[in-house]
Amino acid sequence: MRTNLKYLLSAIILLSSVVGFAQRSKKNSFFTQKNAQNWIYILNDKSLNPADVFKMNDGLLQISGASSGYLRTKKSYSNFELNVEWRWTKVLGNSGVLVHIQAKDTVWPVCYQVQQKADAAGDIICMNGLWAKECTDSVKFTVKKLQVSNEKPLGEWNTIRIISKNKTLKVWVNGVLQNSITGLTVSKGFIGFQNEGKPLEFRNLQIK
Repeated sequence: MRTNLKYLLSAIILLSSVVGFAQRSKKNSFFTQKNAQNWIYILNDKSLNPADVFKMNDGLLQISGASSGYLRTKKSYSNFELNVEWRWTKVLGNSGVLVHIQAKDTVWPVCYQVQQKADAAGDIICMNGLWAKECTDSVKFTVKKLQVSNEKPLGEWNTIRIISKNKTLKVWVNGVLQNSITGLTVSKGFIGFQNEGKPLEFRNLQIK
């Protein structure tokens, strides 16, 4: 009887730990209805309700694809590591993680865009006047990825890891180092996720 009680108590403690961890993870998630107010929403079509375009629930961000634009953090970051998962839900499309976004919000902001465009995930675009030593394309200001495309098929989750440190950016896609740029002209700013017309989802965002 005592042995059974001991096992029962152990099971209760374990269950409490699991529930507590899940609650903490949900509480700390960037993509919840509660935390939706911690983001700034930029849309080209001003008639749209941002809540209909960028839907957050239980750690999942669903972007409808309507209009073009992005959402960004209210907090500014420097020297950080970002990890997030994304997938295309209906068709392959174009999007990106925007880092070091500068204060003036426009549909195409001043920032570095880490591409998530199909077959180009890992490219980095120096947008609207920003620069890096590796950026030599005088037309599109794009630093191409280092390896062949390693994205997963439609509907499957991809991972992207971005490390910003001491005016450098390094990008991993599905565990493969795909880009590294140095000599950034800005190294602090907001973080955003782009909407370019096709539905996609993000989850498990971590910024540390």
